Amino acid sequence: MWGLGLVCLSLSLCGAIYACAADVAVRLFLRRPISGPSSFPTVCILKPLHGDEPGLYENLKSLCEQDYPGKVQMVFGVQNPNDPAIVVVRALQAAYPKADLELVIDPTAHGANRKVSNLINMAPRSHSEVLVISDSDVRAGPDHLKQIVATLEQPKVGLVTCLYRGRSVGGLWSNLAAMDVNYRFTPSVVIGMMLGIARPCLGPTMALRRGLLDEIGGFHRLSNLLADDYELGRAVRDQGYDVVFPPSLIEHVCPESTAREMLVHELRWARTVGLIEPLGFMGSAITHFLPLALIGSAFMGFTGWSLEVLAALLVIRLGLIVHLSRMIGSDRPALWLAPFRDLLSFGVFITAFLDNRVEWRGTRLRVRRDGAVIDD
Repeated sequence: MWGLGLVCLSLSLCGAIYACAADVAVRLFLRRPISGPSSFPTVCILKPLHGDEPGLYENLKSLCEQDYPGKVQMVFGVQNPNDPAIVVVRALQAAYPKADLELVIDPTAHGANRKVSNLINMAPRSHSEVLVISDSDVRAGPDHLKQIVATLEQPKVGLVTCLYRGRSVGGLWSNLAAMDVNYRFTPSVVIGMMLGIARPCLGPTMALRRGLLDEIGGFHRLSNLLADDYELGRAVRDQGYDVVFPPSLIEHVCPESTAREMLVHELRWARTVGLIEPLGFMGSAITHFLPLALIGSAFMGFTGWSLEVLAALLVIRLGLIVHLSRMIGSDRPALWLAPFRDLLSFGVFITAFLDNRVEWRGTRLRVRRDGAVIDD
């Protein structure tokens, strides 16, 4: 047991060093300069919707209030004619009568991925040069489109995707979900990119030119894949283009109101990453350095020096959370929740290896090794 404890504590120390490096990486990422776009092509924002989630109106409103001189079209899509999101879209249309806002209601399924089916149904209504695929839980600042277009103008850039911070809507589980995004996921993505061990393409916001989307086969190629964002990024890279992040953060609103909602969502994320990047996912074990330190200390019988290591790593973890919170502009963190949040994240990580089933918007799916999904 002592040997296992030493291994766990050694891994936790490596993880703490990695987390400190991630903190520095986030700072460097956000300090990158970016100039404004040289032109303002027409932009269409595709918004697939499902249900009236908390904060939905404010999320959609944020994209109606963009400081973008070019023409902007927004196409919303639902598959159920009784979807509560329709009421929200109608209210938005009434509030912004001069905006080009269109709602598509089409139940046609083109594969197991409901979101992609929605996008396929919406795409024919778009008549813009640049397509921005934006999830329903995204909330953006007024310069969001400017930054996307400016980044898309850069040489060899084929797709722009955006890093995000979690925004709680209130309540314990929404707070915990936002903490996982802000203090584990986001810094891990940034350091992974900078070290060249990750090539992410994040689904909440992806933007590319219509011609390139047609060139890679359109949305249809994604219709049976769980990780449609990853596959879209891979297809763009296969054409010789880069996938690039602007140096800013959008907000991912965390609507989870129960433990089940939060854990189902996070388990789907974890199993998706585990399937598409199995070695990288296994290596991410060191990012859970506080639970590893706790396990190591337990194996060693909570002897004096192992407790000292555990206490030191707890202080480091809390310090990193405070610093990251200031850097990314997130809500003030509840530090007393941090150890519990880290244990939950580690539990999700372990559970992800146990099965290949996920739940998505109330639909249970089974994921194959190639990333394809079938109804369970």
